[in-house]
Amino acid sequence: MVFVVLSFVYIYPIVHADYAYVDDNWRALHQAQDAWRNQGRVLLEVLHRFLTFTGGTTNIFPLPLLISVFALALAMTRLTLWYFTRPCVLSCLVVLPVLCNPFFLGNLTYQFDGPGMVLAVVAIIYAITCSIEHAVYRGLASALLIAVSLSLYQPTLTLFVGLSIVEYVCGVKNRISTREALSLTLQRVAQLIGGSLIYALTAYQMAVDGRGELSVSDTRWFEVATKKLSFALEQVYLLINSGAVFFTVLLLVVATFAFIFFMKNIFDMKGGVISKFIALILYFLGLPILLLSIPGIMLFLVEPNLDARSYVGFSAVLVFVLYLNYEMLGRILLVARWVLVIPVLFMFAFCYAYGQVIIAKKELEMAMAQYIAKDIVSEKELKMMPVFYFVGPQTGGNWLPRGHDAMNYMPALRYILSTANVLLHPHFFPRLGINNVVGGKREIFNKLVVLDRVGSPVVDSKFYSIYVTPEGGYIVMKEIRDSENYNDIP
Repeated sequence: MVFVVLSFVYIYPIVHADYAYVDDNWRALHQAQDAWRNQGRVLLEVLHRFLTFTGGTTNIFPLPLLISVFALALAMTRLTLWYFTRPCVLSCLVVLPVLCNPFFLGNLTYQFDGPGMVLAVVAIIYAITCSIEHAVYRGLASALLIAVSLSLYQPTLTLFVGLSIVEYVCGVKNRISTREALSLTLQRVAQLIGGSLIYALTAYQMAVDGRGELSVSDTRWFEVATKKLSFALEQVYLLINSGAVFFTVLLLVVATFAFIFFMKNIFDMKGGVISKFIALILYFLGLPILLLSIPGIMLFLVEPNLDARSYVGFSAVLVFVLYLNYEMLGRILLVARWVLVIPVLFMFAFCYAYGQVIIAKKELEMAMAQYIAKDIVSEKELKMMPVFYFVGPQTGGNWLPRGHDAMNYMPALRYILSTANVLLHPHFFPRLGINNVVGGKREIFNKLVVLDRVGSPVVDSKFYSIYVTPEGGYIVMKEIRDSENYNDIP
């Protein structure tokens, strides 16, 4: 019940905002076709058809999100029981970042993709906590669950790696034998490889989108991967605003001390010198692997975009830090564990601030669309135009005056809003009864200008101009030069 209540409280701002985020705009118009299948995410297509009882992309938000988050709450309960022999309410706070990872807000915002992404995380948790007694059957079940997760959302693979590291540290803390620790590590590696192979031989065979291809064969791969990792760590740093510095430093200091403190348990574990040495090496390797798991699989893919939604692995980093704090503070003073309420409260505050930002974005998009729609239906030259090509601005996709203060104090909010987000999508107009606006390209419009096939604008407003050409109308958004900050007005 703790996880169910906290999870639904957490996602309330997203449900309340009801914001069509990036791809949602065109998926709502049944333009998805085989997009999910082409990305190797065929189970997401199956899931949506099952929930909607249709063959198309019917929008039934927020029902799929509520169902998937409820499933995640049950999975987090299972993970808590996996990590703690005698859990309490505060133990739940350690596992809560699986959902409350600030970067995961982008995933939750997707009305079509989001529920599948959440269920991909659920599958990973069940792969970790699979308790079938027979090792072979357990390994096969976990591998199948990993394949299911990959068929829903591939970046969740790094969450499996991260949670396995937390599990290993938990084992060291509990002084399990070195043989058991090394055996568990080998099992996790085998499950990871097995699940990836099952996915590669099944759902991935349908993928035709080049973004999911491996880039390790590229001669510049290491350079590109290093830049991606550096960029990812910079975005993590953005989370630490001025109000969060003190408790962030405190959490990291306690976690570091706890990591060193539990390291000595390796020497008390049952096993030989060589096995203890290997266990120690694996213990230390956990830290760099956790850092690599933040961008995770994106380091090895051709995909150039590093949106926040890819950082599913950061959930494991947060669980790792909170777990070490929970165990260390409990040894000092049990009541000290209540300190964990502070980072969790920060995550909730961040989510609610994000909710206000996407409401502001939704309102601005509606206003822009209404300005344009009014001109289209009222101007004589535009009324009978068969098609309009929408050319968006080259910059200012997240220009948002009402959200400026929030994004100024919490810089990570702008990044989570996504650089893929634009000021307005052409697929927005059907809501206003305008059904003939499609996406256009600035290069084609500029070519028409050079060929002198574009006259003076029929409408020339602050934010856009509308032109009439032989090919159709062109709605050309202008570059926004105004300051986003209301207080900059002289």
